[in-house]
Amino acid sequence: MDRFDRNALIACVIFAAIIIAFYYVGTALGKSLEGTDGQVVDAAAAIAGATPHSSLYELDQNGEYVGFTIIGLCGGFFAGYLWPMVFEEPGGRGGRGAVDG
Repeated sequence: MDRFDRNALIACVIFAAIIIAFYYVGTALGKSLEGTDGQVVDAAAAIAGATPHSSLYELDQNGEYVGFTIIGLCGGFFAGYLWPMVFEEPGGRGGRGAVDG
């Protein structure tokens, strides 16, 4: 494991630990942790005298997993394609200094 991989892994573990710690504190204090989206939609619907509903197409639970997996794969392929152009030294395989032809 090189230095970048080690540092990325450490950062991910630290971020996950912070998220878990805040979730634990929130649930220990008896908070619902539902977020503000539902509250804002409910308040706007009450002012307008309408029933709250989402304006976006909502996916079921499996649809969310599939959608996020597809987006993650596309992002990974895109980042992997651009990786040599961004991080390799000029004159190497790929990179900014490579010349086609």
